[in-house]
Amino acid sequence: MNSRCFQRARSPEQKAQRRAQILEAAATFFSGHRFEAISLADIARQAGVTKAALYRYFDSKESLFLALYLTELDQVCEADVDDRLSLADALTELLLAHPLFCRLTSILYSVLEHGLDRQQARQFKVDLLARFSTLAQRLQQTFSLTPAQSVQYLLQLQQALVGCWSMSHPPQAVREAISEAPLSVFQVDFADAMRAHLVALEQALKA
Repeated sequence: MNSRCFQRARSPEQKAQRRAQILEAAATFFSGHRFEAISLADIARQAGVTKAALYRYFDSKESLFLALYLTELDQVCEADVDDRLSLADALTELLLAHPLFCRLTSILYSVLEHGLDRQQARQFKVDLLARFSTLAQRLQQTFSLTPAQSVQYLLQLQQALVGCWSMSHPPQAVREAISEAPLSVFQVDFADAMRAHLVALEQALKA
């Protein structure tokens, strides 16, 4: 746990650093706990700030994790994509390299977007669209997709990611229950499932 005490951030640089510290603390907690089990007080302690100070940056747990999601999506957009691979294989490898992004995506629509008011929801979707546009342009340039194809592919990738991650990362009790035959038929490997979906999407695009 981070036990440091910070003075109030005042300069833009200090505020940016403080915000990054809070996001890092949220990522640390999320790596080992369910979203529902995490409190803002936990994150504030991990970041070394008061809960009141945290609220100056994020007005709810959902808004904090949406910001973390966008931060992770930025990393996905900036990451190298292996153009020697097929589109499906390259994006599967990209997702495997960013498990926090995958996990956040799996609760984006069912949890994180809930509780937003109309203005907050619009701003988040505007931010999301900007990043999707950047990633879509990269797909167009690297894999010779049309603008319409790249957007369609990303939207369907997002849908497949939600399902594949959720099914391949069940709660502990479920993992234990399906560990042996005949229930082992319900075991899902994320990489294999995601690659199969993306191959089917790629084939549909080119049909």
